[in-house]
Amino acid sequence: MQNLRYALRTLAKSPGFALTAILTLAVGIGASTAIFTTVDAVLLHPLPYPNAAQLVLVTKNMPQFELFKSDASALDFTDYRARSRSFSHMAALQTNSVNLTGDAEPVRVFGLRVSASLFPMLGVQPIVGRVFRREEEQPGKDRVAILGDGLWKSRFGADPHITGKQIEIDAQRFTVIGVVEPVLQFIEQAQLYVPLAFTPAELDPNARGHQNTDVVARLKPGVTLDQARAEMKLVAARMTRDDLEWYPPDWNIELDPLADQVAGELRTPLLVLLGAVGMVLLIGCVNVANLLLARATARQKEIGLRIALGAGRARIVRQLLTESLLLALGGGAIGLALGSWGVRVLLHLTPGDLPRLQEMAAVPALDPRVAGFTLLVTAITGALFGLFPALQISLVDLASALKESSGRVGTGLRQNRTRSLLVGAEVAIAAVLLCGALLLIRSFAAMHAVSLGFEPRNLLTMQVSLGGPGYAKSGVVDRLARRVVERAEQIPGVESAAFASALPLQGRQDMLFSIPGRQPLQGYYFTGDVQWRIVSPRYFDTLRIPLLSGRFLRDQEPGRTVVISQAMARKYWPDANPVGQTIVIGPRLGPDYEAGPTEIVGVAGDVRERLNIDPAPVMYQAPSQVLDAAMALVNRLQPAGVLIRTRPGVAPMSVSPAVQQALLALDQLPASDVRTMDQVSRDSTARQNFNLLLLGLFAAMALLLGAVGIYGVMSYSVEQRTHEIGIRAALGAGRRDTLKLVLLGALRTAIAGVAVGIAASFGLTRLLTSQLFGVKPSDPLTFAVVPAVLIAVALSAAGIPALRATRIDPLTALRHE
Repeated sequence: MQNLRYALRTLAKSPGFALTAILTLAVGIGASTAIFTTVDAVLLHPLPYPNAAQLVLVTKNMPQFELFKSDASALDFTDYRARSRSFSHMAALQTNSVNLTGDAEPVRVFGLRVSASLFPMLGVQPIVGRVFRREEEQPGKDRVAILGDGLWKSRFGADPHITGKQIEIDAQRFTVIGVVEPVLQFIEQAQLYVPLAFTPAELDPNARGHQNTDVVARLKPGVTLDQARAEMKLVAARMTRDDLEWYPPDWNIELDPLADQVAGELRTPLLVLLGAVGMVLLIGCVNVANLLLARATARQKEIGLRIALGAGRARIVRQLLTESLLLALGGGAIGLALGSWGVRVLLHLTPGDLPRLQEMAAVPALDPRVAGFTLLVTAITGALFGLFPALQISLVDLASALKESSGRVGTGLRQNRTRSLLVGAEVAIAAVLLCGALLLIRSFAAMHAVSLGFEPRNLLTMQVSLGGPGYAKSGVVDRLARRVVERAEQIPGVESAAFASALPLQGRQDMLFSIPGRQPLQGYYFTGDVQWRIVSPRYFDTLRIPLLSGRFLRDQEPGRTVVISQAMARKYWPDANPVGQTIVIGPRLGPDYEAGPTEIVGVAGDVRERLNIDPAPVMYQAPSQVLDAAMALVNRLQPAGVLIRTRPGVAPMSVSPAVQQALLALDQLPASDVRTMDQVSRDSTARQNFNLLLLGLFAAMALLLGAVGIYGVMSYSVEQRTHEIGIRAALGAGRRDTLKLVLLGALRTAIAGVAVGIAASFGLTRLLTSQLFGVKPSDPLTFAVVPAVLIAVALSAAGIPALRATRIDPLTALRHE
């Protein structure tokens, strides 16, 4: 308590110093707290289910077919459930975008077809009504629905008597049996649930290629993940024995903790950001340590008197550490408030597809985990920046400390070296952050420099759901596509329109195919697996995809035709023109899915599905060319898209209301996800932009703090060497010599720090490999620019103290001592 009282009095006498130190720490601690809150919500916090560690995601790997962590087919799921004994529950889920019609305005909602066991497995209790029963998984008994609480409130006014009422889903009547809160943190939040009743077509032995089912399971109490994996290895072997055609010997069933799958590819960038903000905090600590060392000069006589009066060095260190911890506590308190504000900023900046955003938004300002983290960081930083200066000060020479001028002859040399060492460490840390930020900037530039393969300007996109039974036939979809295009092209300002089963950058469908007369892949019946799109003939003109050879699709075709992309032509016909060749589209699932020989009539330019991935092989077919069973499956898997190209000078969003009205008038089709293609392109790189923004911000903070540190060290050095500089001037040294003396000192410190930082960056930037595109972690330009920037900043920061040194009057300096 005596230490505490004295520390408070001491800091109160130097309010400027205390405020500077506290604010420096607050910025670092606040940024660390905000990033930790995100990392905790996404990576560390248990999923909000009972015994969440028992939940696993079940996927499959088929290296021979280049399938990894793939979804299951309906028959895969039934086999998993029937043949395994390690799980207390196993549930299947299928996405199911639907149109909710009826009395109110039609609206498209995101839904899920789920097994009856899903809600009990997750421990979900309905707000109103009940959940599904096992018998409702049978066709004919599945006309029941559960509402998400958001839809219940927005469309039905939170009616407590909603159960038993009829709603219209894709023009079919369903009975509402319950309402549940948002429960699925591992998949896009659903607004509507219906039972997953597998149809006879889905359970056909030939339908194992329909891999559109997510499988989640709960381990039995006492069963470990390794034990369950061992059992599923045996299950995979038995499935191979029973059906070698679909299950090659090298396939396996993979089990992963559900929490790990929620984080997915976010784990590495989030941990990189946490490390980066930790580096910023470390630089802040170094700056405060330098402040303490500078302040120590004025306190050497005080410390000397304490020692002379009997205070031991341990007692001195404890007193000085108490002052440091008080500064850290002040910084921590303000940092906690800044962190809470920073979380709200992050929520505003964070891409919408970041998982568990609801949990992050619900974190209270004084969440125990976050407060505990902040307290821990505060204690560590207090010890980190306080201990080293305290030890340095406690080693003061008693005789010189008691002299009036000891501030210049006692421990000044040792402290100058220490301060230079600390600033060198700041420069090294800043070098690492700058290298990472510049690599992301170059990656961002490379990503946006690539051609999409089409013209995104003046393009409007929207999605419509065709998952209902009314769109199960190709002829119906073909007529709808024609009517949509005709009606849209009559709207003033519209140049052309198109219809597609999936739009660029917004989804994909894959399809197996074979080339007659060619050896199938690894002895299997198909040649390859490529993307497949059902498009209206105006699709290529609307997107302005170039024709490389042959022709595009037509409204009326004499037979089955297909247009392929350049990437597919390169991969499967590297030395020949594929136009005129025939392929068989579809797996061998019987006459309902295999269309027979299809002629390739054209080769179109490549289109990128993601900016940072090379274009994939694609097949394009008109709706009239697709078999009914395949059309029904595609429509159930994901919504279709509508493309509108406006005339030059006409904003795409200006025609959106008219297009949406046309869709409603045609077939009560509500449009959703209405965006320009430019916005779609920006959204596709939202996560990379988010990472770049934060890492760039931390690098800028590190650069600024590093410059402040260099400025402080050089200013202090000039003050300490006033007498020496005066003597040099008296002996004939010119201003240029003095300027050179000071700047060379800063340059030596900067070069040493840069050398260490660049060496460390060669290893640490490897962590960014998965986030880079078009640039290597060892990019020469980056590792040339960063040292130049840091050295320039160091010389600029040292410039003011250097100029001040050139103005020192020799006579004044000689009297100063």
